[in-house]
Amino acid sequence: MKKIIYICFSLLLALTGGCSMNDNEKNSKNNENKTEAVKPKDMDPKDLPQVPAFQDEKTREYMVSTKEEEAGYYLLESKLKGFRMLFPEDGEYVPDMSSTGDNEETIVFDSFNKKTNIQYDGQLDYHQDKSFANDKDTMLDIVSGRNGYKGKYGERELSDKIVYSAQKKSVFDDVDGKNNYSYRFFGYVKSTKKDYLGIEYSFRFACYKDEEPCSLKEEEARQKVQKIIDSITFLKVKKEK
Repeated sequence: MKKIIYICFSLLLALTGGCSMNDNEKNSKNNENKTEAVKPKDMDPKDLPQVPAFQDEKTREYMVSTKEEEAGYYLLESKLKGFRMLFPEDGEYVPDMSSTGDNEETIVFDSFNKKTNIQYDGQLDYHQDKSFANDKDTMLDIVSGRNGYKGKYGERELSDKIVYSAQKKSVFDDVDGKNNYSYRFFGYVKSTKKDYLGIEYSFRFACYKDEEPCSLKEEEARQKVQKIIDSITFLKVKKEK
């Protein structure tokens, strides 16, 4: 009889303990979900990643979460909620050169790596429900004019977009020193899922200080731009009635 009572008591402890464990796990998951729901712009900077993308007040308004998508990159979402893309951890939003309007948005940022002595800036011009956004020749003429380019563009078709790209090297004769050059990468991203939707882009890479070593290489810079541009995802925007 004692043995039966002991077994029953042990089973009761196991069951109540299991319930307690499940409750704890549920509470833990609920807390995690609540944490993820809080946007970086609403968090204490002390609790954010200690990188410019989050420590700069204006930049973190664009950050989706504190989750690192890839090494050195986080997720950015435009103010119009028109697209998302990878954003470098050392990038900082430039408010004076950026703007948000009616179905158009310009995002400008710059980045400086002290270890490599490389500075680069990027500009993305988002167009939604604009008739000219469907005409790739018109868009490429605009991009060429802005970047002083007269050559051809490469074309790559991805799952949800077509990327037109070009690049050029500039050498500054009026600048003394060996770091008197820059690389520029530019083009146009056209959505294949929705009409009248696209993004112009332009990135410029240069050595920041001429008196210091600089490891700027054209191919590495091109790959960095391609990583960001290929990560662009156009979002479905619901129009207000």
